[in-house]
Amino acid sequence: MQSKQRQRVLALQGGAPAFQQPVYITKALAPDELILSRYIRSICDSRWFTNHGVVVRELEARLREHLDVGLCAVFCNGTTAIQVALRSLELRGEVVTTPYTFPATVHAIHWCGLTPVFADIDPESYNLDPVAAAEAITSRTTALLPVHCFGNPCDVIAFDALARKQGQRIVYDAAHAFGVRHQGRPIGCWGDLSVFSFHSTKVFHTAEGGAVVGSDAEKYASLAMLRNFAIVNEHEVRGVGVNGKLSEIHAAVGLAVFERALEEYRRRERLFAHYRRRLAEIAGIVVRKLATHTSHNYAYFPVEIDEETFGLSRDQVDAALRAENIFARKYFYPLCSENDAYRDHPSADPERLPNAHRLASRILCLPLYGDLGRDGIDRIVDSLAAIREAGPRLRRRIGEAGS
Repeated sequence: MQSKQRQRVLALQGGAPAFQQPVYITKALAPDELILSRYIRSICDSRWFTNHGVVVRELEARLREHLDVGLCAVFCNGTTAIQVALRSLELRGEVVTTPYTFPATVHAIHWCGLTPVFADIDPESYNLDPVAAAEAITSRTTALLPVHCFGNPCDVIAFDALARKQGQRIVYDAAHAFGVRHQGRPIGCWGDLSVFSFHSTKVFHTAEGGAVVGSDAEKYASLAMLRNFAIVNEHEVRGVGVNGKLSEIHAAVGLAVFERALEEYRRRERLFAHYRRRLAEIAGIVVRKLATHTSHNYAYFPVEIDEETFGLSRDQVDAALRAENIFARKYFYPLCSENDAYRDHPSADPERLPNAHRLASRILCLPLYGDLGRDGIDRIVDSLAAIREAGPRLRRRIGEAGS
């Protein structure tokens, strides 16, 4: 039985905000202090703060086991991890990718001297559409870089078939998909390589960090060399590398966060289900369709605001929520294809990307983290219900608040 919406006077109508303190889209997990202190003490005793020390090696081993992958090379951040993954495949020319992603995805392609080519997304999964990607492939295309958006797996079977047919490599941006399994396999085993982000906004994090993973353990050596200036040994530097190493301190944070992160995923799964139940009561809010045959991580809660049904635009809803001290995020707005660096690319033409542009004008990621609890979600949903009920009466007030 659906719970009854608890209507209230909104902050924009003179009422008290739903929350006294700001509620943001996420809250970083703090590491276990006892575990972290033990690692920090051992690092200080050894004086080995970086350069692939024992703590980094322990983290890589633990991640390999948990993620069920053949290789795991950790990096200082996810962006560098994507760059090195692309570089390790010795690519040239064009890389087909999605415009609906965090800028780092496309910037990494550009920094590697490759040309990003945008293709439209699937309107239900929010991921790169394999059919649109196939249409974007030219004789200069050497790779595909799809993104598992909000942790929802891409159509990996279609991309695998496409790459085999056309001779492209595949690197997946799996920044949102830590721990996800799809079609009976860990998400990091699809494609040639996959990349995770361990930024502190992620559930599992190392404060700053990332990793390249895959099924082929033999690729580890080349990735490790490239992240360390392409140094082979004391006497040889082979090619061009970067300083992409994760420090021992950051690895210690990851090891001290690890168990808490696994529990946080479980808490978010329960809260995710509560969000879905409550939001079913409000017309005009569309909850994303989840991929089937998938073990999800429930790290994000994106919704679409259908302006015609809800009565207000996504931006107006966002403004009204902010007045309630609820800070959702308009992921991913603006699209990467609208960036000055890429907007003149032929593939960035909005007419070629209708689904991406439509979604970018409708999406809001609502706050989701364990400490928010069911009560916090109820207050957010009650605020959305009150915002819809107030409808057009809020339009003028929102304009004044944003002026």
